[in-house]
Amino acid sequence: MKNELSSLSPLLGSLPLPVGKADLPAGHEQSAHKPSSHERAWCAAWALHLTRPAESFALATVARDEAIAANEPHAAAWAQLCRALAGYRWIGADIGQMRADFVDAAHLMDALNDRRGKRLASLLDAVLAMKHGHWPEALKAYEKMSGSFDLGAMDADNFYLLLGLATSHVYCGNLADGLRFGYIGLNLAQYLDLAAEEVTMCLPLGVALMAARDHDESAELFNAADVIAARIDSPMLLKTTRNNLGVVLRRIGGIYNIARAQQLVAWVLAEPAAMIGGQQFAHYSAAELYVLLGQMDDAEAQLEQARATLGAGRGAYPLEALDGAKLNFILGMIASRRGQVAEAIAAFAEVVTLLPALSAWRFSDRAKVFEELAEVLARQGRFEEAYVTQKKSAQDYLTNVEALNRARHVSMQVREQMRRVQLELDRESRERRHLQSSHTELREQMDDATREARRLKDAAMHDPLTGLPNRRHLDEVLANMLLVAGQTETPLVIAYLDVDHFKQVNDRYGHAMGDEVLRALGTLGPEFLRGADLMSRIGGEEFCVVLIGCGLEAARKRLTDLLDVFRNQQFESDGQTLSAVTFSGGVAVYPHDGRDAETLMKVADRRLYDAKHAGRANVCCVGSDGIL
Repeated sequence: MKNELSSLSPLLGSLPLPVGKADLPAGHEQSAHKPSSHERAWCAAWALHLTRPAESFALATVARDEAIAANEPHAAAWAQLCRALAGYRWIGADIGQMRADFVDAAHLMDALNDRRGKRLASLLDAVLAMKHGHWPEALKAYEKMSGSFDLGAMDADNFYLLLGLATSHVYCGNLADGLRFGYIGLNLAQYLDLAAEEVTMCLPLGVALMAARDHDESAELFNAADVIAARIDSPMLLKTTRNNLGVVLRRIGGIYNIARAQQLVAWVLAEPAAMIGGQQFAHYSAAELYVLLGQMDDAEAQLEQARATLGAGRGAYPLEALDGAKLNFILGMIASRRGQVAEAIAAFAEVVTLLPALSAWRFSDRAKVFEELAEVLARQGRFEEAYVTQKKSAQDYLTNVEALNRARHVSMQVREQMRRVQLELDRESRERRHLQSSHTELREQMDDATREARRLKDAAMHDPLTGLPNRRHLDEVLANMLLVAGQTETPLVIAYLDVDHFKQVNDRYGHAMGDEVLRALGTLGPEFLRGADLMSRIGGEEFCVVLIGCGLEAARKRLTDLLDVFRNQQFESDGQTLSAVTFSGGVAVYPHDGRDAETLMKVADRRLYDAKHAGRANVCCVGSDGIL
């Protein structure tokens, strides 16, 4: 792994240029179907697993149980995986339960053959090692699974691997690799607009920059993360970010930075939310700040708070060596400044015994430990031991100088490469936006043309007075209606309707009254239609009705009902009133009267003539007894 990714430039050079921002939670595959309520539920839980893991755990549990009850295995599998990852992030989660959740999620993903799900479920060994603070084991696990991730792609899943690699490398002492993977992960999160992931990646990256003595860059990073954490409303991330920002400001020094560090420490101590790494680290940071300010009683009180936190089992990572080193280091500084030389020597000596178990970057104050110990030894008159101890401090510093310089060089290289990549991305983005704008303009023009074509076609196929389809539309669709009727052996009726004495209406009352009559029939007719039935105006006062799935008796009843309703209509125009207008109708039945449109229309037209000849205001269906 190290050889494969030893140089950042080739890796960055293989990153694809953006085609759009990610808008789905990591692990959620796009699908054409509308997501179910259970899929939406696990997505809601997933969106919180980095920011509010306790809430995410609870939501994922409900989503999993409901998905299982609804027999939705995909939603159940992803809810279970979300529960596992939330359990890893949640300080109060049971480690045994977290392991079981990962195992169950892996089994569910195997059953579904979900490649992405199986890949993320395989994080189990790595995150367990991190949870216990076994960093070499964690690094080995992450490197082992790296073959199933494509780090050359802008894939949201890569975030989890990059976060693990960055953190594990830093705490294993591989500072340059930690910075490299940290910056790559940060770039990925920023590119995909993953706010919670961006803040989360800033944590190991900022710690690595502090360890590399690049405090200004670290402070800038934590300041940016602080703004994002506040925006996404994550007390856990905000507390952890501000605690780290307070540490780096204290190390930078200066009146303004120390004053702001004090404000941050006060906020962190007052915030009840859990903190990544454990609440004891907030107390360590506060105690070290109070030592710097000469407030030894306050520092000692924070030290006691840290001990109480560890004693109550609220430390997320049971790093006995680290906690022991931090506690004794602060205890030694307090004792030294109070003039308790023997106690200070004992405390610093205890730290020295723990240093071999800690990497230089996990506990970066080792040079200061030797310096503090040398100072109290000298005050006790043990000058030879003080000299030897001071040399160890200098040796430790010199040993780290080369690594620090290399890390800083890598950091600057990465940042410069990222800057170049971002410039290229920005250029491509500008070009893409221009093309998208042109495409949008063209699409709008095409849509306008399509709408106009549809409007013109609609106008050509419909009668402007009644709004009904016209003869042209009837001719186009009737053949298909007959074809479907034949294939499905469904009866079909064609009826011709003609308003009685319509010429007299126009001559006596005017064409405006005639239009009112036609509009009324055009409005009433469709109320008697069903489903695929059709009514059209085929000219003048003539209408055609096509009834699908309707036999002779049913057609007789519906047309008679329409005639009765129409007869009772009253029309008004230019102060004149007209009523008792009727129509005559002729009916042809498929397939009894014919199998093609032309034949059926001729039969319907002939029977319309028979109906008028018989006195009008009736419908002729068939034979002399078909006159209603």
